[in-house]
Amino acid sequence: MKYAAIVALMLMAPVVLLAAPKNSASVTFTETVSINGASVPPGDYQVVWQGTGPSVEATIVQGKKVVASAPATLVEAKSKYDGAVETSNGNNNSKVLEAIDWSNRSMRFDQGNGSSPSAVGTN
Repeated sequence: MKYAAIVALMLMAPVVLLAAPKNSASVTFTETVSINGASVPPGDYQVVWQGTGPSVEATIVQGKKVVASAPATLVEAKSKYDGAVETSNGNNNSKVLEAIDWSNRSMRFDQGNGSSPSAVGTN
């Protein structure tokens, strides 16, 4: 009887893990972008966020290294884009990260520069 209960719990564990909300997504930057004052070079990154939305704290991670973090707004909505990056022009021709659009959500970064966004690259 004990073993049956243990086996049942072991079989349920993957189901519980799959039902847990995913608080991360991948993104590829095709050019250097500025996030909350930090310069992030081109490459593949994970965006990890704390909170369930809409206000979250987003962290840009490459491997185990935190590259940048910033407050953001997470919007759950379907999109035709997956990994699209929106930027605006900052000082000295820099590109300031405004948003990342995935197929099922968008993350908008409030960096207070007031510029209009443009697409930079997709995943």
